[in-house]
Amino acid sequence: MLLRWLIRHLCTTPAELRVVLHAIREYRLHSVVPFDQRDPSWTFDRRITRSVRLSLLVGLLVVHAENPQVFAVAWIALPLALLLGLLRLAGGLR
Repeated sequence: MLLRWLIRHLCTTPAELRVVLHAIREYRLHSVVPFDQRDPSWTFDRRITRSVRLSLLVGLLVVHAENPQVFAVAWIALPLALLLGLLRLAGGLR
């Protein structure tokens, strides 16, 4: 549900959705190839690298594709770490 919501709100056009899905598919194919046979000049599409919104979405989807447990824990750990950091800055924690 969360991924679907992120995709729907970060991809504003169907073309952006196609670019993101193609990038994830290409990343998965690239990661299957043995390390010594990989193309060193491979990068994500220029439209993704120029857009912060699409870069964020692709990064989240890559993390989810590589390890879904890390993705699930990050939604709890990151806000908690931010809260603890703010409390420390405010002087609530020593």
